[in-house]
Amino acid sequence: MGDPSSYPLSSPRFAAPSQVSHDKVPSLASSGARRIVGDDPGVKALLNAIRKVGPADATVLIHGESGTGKELVAEALHEASSRRAGPLVKVNCAALVETLLLSELFGHEKGAFTGAAGRRRGRFEAADNGTLFLDEIGDISPRTQVALLRVLQEKTFERVGGTSPIRANVRVVCATHRNLKALVARGEFREDLYYRLAGVTLEVPALRSRLSDVGALSDAILRRIAEERGGSVKRLSPLALSALRSHTWPGNIRELENGLRAASLFAEGDTLEASDFAENVESLRHIAEVVEAAGASLPPTSAPVTMPTGSSSVFPPPRSSVRSYPPSSAGAEGAPSEPMRSRPSIDAPSAPAGPASAPEVAYAHVRSGVSLHDMKRLIERECIVRALGEAGGNITKAATLLGMKRPRLSQLVKQYGLGGADASDDVDAAANEEEE
Repeated sequence: MGDPSSYPLSSPRFAAPSQVSHDKVPSLASSGARRIVGDDPGVKALLNAIRKVGPADATVLIHGESGTGKELVAEALHEASSRRAGPLVKVNCAALVETLLLSELFGHEKGAFTGAAGRRRGRFEAADNGTLFLDEIGDISPRTQVALLRVLQEKTFERVGGTSPIRANVRVVCATHRNLKALVARGEFREDLYYRLAGVTLEVPALRSRLSDVGALSDAILRRIAEERGGSVKRLSPLALSALRSHTWPGNIRELENGLRAASLFAEGDTLEASDFAENVESLRHIAEVVEAAGASLPPTSAPVTMPTGSSSVFPPPRSSVRSYPPSSAGAEGAPSEPMRSRPSIDAPSAPAGPASAPEVAYAHVRSGVSLHDMKRLIERECIVRALGEAGGNITKAATLLGMKRPRLSQLVKQYGLGGADASDDVDAAANEEEE
């Protein structure tokens, strides 16, 4: 059957059964193929579940946010099953109104409704001896729910306008981004159908929960884009990768793919820089601030920094040390309400006696095993901590000290776990500033 990690994620068209070789799954380099990519524990658990569930004939419900690749999991299940020699037929249930969906699924007889000029086979018949994938199953009407329940229970159905039962030798795989259990509680989805579908449920993780896979996913997508366009394969610069990992990806892998397509189209060279995304992808314009912060995290080498007496580092104190900042008497908004989280110690070799520049100290830490990416984050975090201390926890004042916009600082405060500020504080901050 093969390792599920090599299953194709999707293809623009599904080849006819006679054209598919089942001894070997197409490689990523093959035209149009995509694969489940990633080393995140959630992805590995999903692949393991596909390997176990695939050979069974059980109905499977795939749950996950929009853009996470639920259709791709359905394809992997089909390839892992004994039905892989048969067709994989897909239906987007949310794209059709009730009447059309019933006809699409079960077919119709001549004269069944206006415009039914002849008999038509439905998707269940087309998927005979194969797999039927019903996407967005949470959006089907009550009437369609009843018809689907009958097929799952009795393995038979009738065409719209027909009376003769037709047997369905089909494995049904469904997907939804909606909470079906909540729909059942509200009376919008049949409870008996829910339990029929949810016997085996596979959860597809959101991209924001597997940001470590952004690099591998980007490489795979960029290779496919290069094949489609007939050009060279582009790569992400380290700063671009770091910036992409700072994004929350509400659109998940679909959003990542769209961003890579736009950035690679406008990029001048074979290396995609963070600026290519900030300038050409609307949803990623904010990463310009990430680039700005990265560029400003180390002072220029021409500006020497004298080290404080008895200090060998400009970085945070050892792991055992924690600090808290008292709220400002002038009204602290976003001040930490509990001691700041401790940070790993990155003690470096002793600095030479006398003044030392910040880049020299930073490089000493990099040489001692701390990655440059972590170094930049530590510097950024320490500057924010010190600015908050000077400002008595007032984010607006701290943002002024750091020369950055308040919303961005509020975001970083939350990101680094330094306080409970949120976007709603912006209104309070404006009011406080007016009062002051």
